[in-house]
Formats: sequence, structure tokens, C-alpha cells
Amino acid sequence: MVELALPKNSQMTEGKVWPKPAAAKNVREYRVYRWNPDDGQNPRIDTFYIDIDDCGPMVLDGLLYIKNNIDPTLTLRRSCREGICGSCAMNIDGTNTLACTKGMDEINGTVKVYPLPH
Repeated sequence: MVELALPKNSQMTEGKVWPKPAAAKNVREYRVYRWNPDDGQNPRIDTFYIDIDDCGPMVLDGLLYIKNNIDPTLTLRRSCREGICGSCAMNIDGTNTLACTKGMDEINGTVKVYPLPH
């Protein structure tokens, strides 16, 4: 089993802000926790804007849109996309839930995605 530890005195910082998609009329902001244990840097919160008319309705669809169209370095786990396996479990908008069953329309404003707290 892999054990990861954040750097000492770790503080989250603002990360990269990706531009809004051109000509998109229905845009949703995603703020995603990012941390690379290999570079020794503090965790950061990257900001992405997605065209929700160009992706599915679930939070997982938005994350896959980011990975496929904006930042291929985004890493996440997913498997069944049906709420059965639990591999896409994460903290979304302050609640531990599955990204494949959490609809974007259930979240008011910015979609905030963090790892599970344990």
C-alpha cells in the first residue's frame, strides 16, 4: 500500500486558472485540488471552466471533460460510472460522494472537488 504525506507546513495555494472556452454560452467553474507528491510543492487549487453544453450532466462528466479537453495531467479514478463500485468517491462541494452520481445541477455556483479526507 502506498502512503502519501503532505510536505511539512503544507498550505493550499492558488494554482493555474485555465481560460474560459471560446464561444461557450453555458459555462461552469470547477475548482480542483491538485497535489503531486513527487515535486515537493504545496497542494494547489486549479480553476477550470467547462462548456456544460458539451459534456454530460454529472460531476464526473465535467472532470473527464477537463482531462480530455483542457488538462491531460488531471488524474482521477473511475470505473463503472453507475454508482456501484465507488472508485470515483471524492469530496464534492463539502460532501463525500460519488462523482458519477452527483449531478452538476445539484451544486449552486462553483463545483469544488477535493480528495476524500481520510
